[in-house]
Formats: sequence, C-alpha cells, structure tokens
Amino acid sequence: MTSLRDGRALRQQNIYDLNRERLINTAVQVINEVGDIREVTLTQIAKEAGVSPATAYNHFPERMEDVYSAIVHSKMDVAANMGATILDESLSTIEKIKQIPVTYAENLISLGYTGKVLITQMFNLIKVDKWLDQDPVQAISALLNTTDEYKDQADEIALNIATAFRGAMFEYALNIGDQVLFNRYTDEYFLKTSEKLVDNILKQY
Repeated sequence: MTSLRDGRALRQQNIYDLNRERLINTAVQVINEVGDIREVTLTQIAKEAGVSPATAYNHFPERMEDVYSAIVHSKMDVAANMGATILDESLSTIEKIKQIPVTYAENLISLGYTGKVLITQMFNLIKVDKWLDQDPVQAISALLNTTDEYKDQADEIALNIATAFRGAMFEYALNIGDQVLFNRYTDEYFLKTSEKLVDNILKQY
C-alpha cells in the first residue's frame, strides 16, 4: 500500500514539475511575442501552455511577480551553471571571475525581451525575496581571496565589479522598442562591456 501511495505521489510530483517547466518556457515565449508586459497575463500564459488557469495560479499565486521569479531561478541561476567553470583547474582565478559577468550577460541575452523585463523587475523581486539566493559579490570575493594580489581588497573589488555589471545590465534594459537614445545598448554592446568589465575594474588596483 505504501509503495502504491509513493508511486502516486511521484507521478503527481512529475506532473507538477512538467507543468511548471511548461508554464515558465511558455511565459518567456509569450512575453517575447507580445513585447509589452502590461499586456501579458497569467491566464494568457496558461492558455498558451495548454494548462488550466487554476493550475497556473497554483504554481504562481502572486501572478506575474511569481512568473518573473520562476524565470529568474530557472534561467538565471548562474551559480549552478558555472559550477564546472569554477572548478576548472585549467583556468586562472581571474579568468573564472571574468566569466561571471559574461555568463550572466549571455543568459539574459538568450531570453530576448524577457531578459530586459527581468532586469527592470529586479528591485521588486529583491524586495520580496524572490530574486536569486546567490549574490555574485560573495562568489567573486571568495575567488579574489585565493589570490595574493587582490585578497586584501577582495570585498571592495567584488562590490565594484558587481556594481559595474548592474549598471551595464540597466543600460542594456533601456534598449526597448524605438527609443533611439538607447539604441546603442545592443546585445553585442552588452556582451563586449561584460567581457571587458573585470579587467577595467582590476586596472584600478
């Protein structure tokens, strides 16, 4: 009897996980297609994903706020994605640090318009504790502490790197629609800025 209940619970969990993944992926597609988050609703996402609105609201009770948070945790968990890079002994510590903003940038760019939406929603998600759990400042500081050259100023350097990257992110997010003033903040510009960012900060030390 116990194995029957366990099997049923496992199937229900699998269905739950599949529906959640389907809703997250559909949300990215819908947001990109509509191009204006004011016109995107959870009910619309549910319809496109082929699940009931009740199922969608069960996954995302705070509606779009929870949708944005789910996309961030599903698509932007750079700490998890960078595990192999951090452990790669063929890379120097500085090379590993350089890869952190680049990986963030690549993930955001891959999401299209949705990536820019996530940036604009960052403050609200942080305020309600729905942004990423890992702060890149901590990861960068920990890496810098393993170096002889930068360990004494590791926290300051890490904070400056993270601050500079957040600035680059918000510049990138400004390039939405037909805003000619911000057209230069393209995907390519954002990626190149991210690639040079760590070197530019370290030159100051």
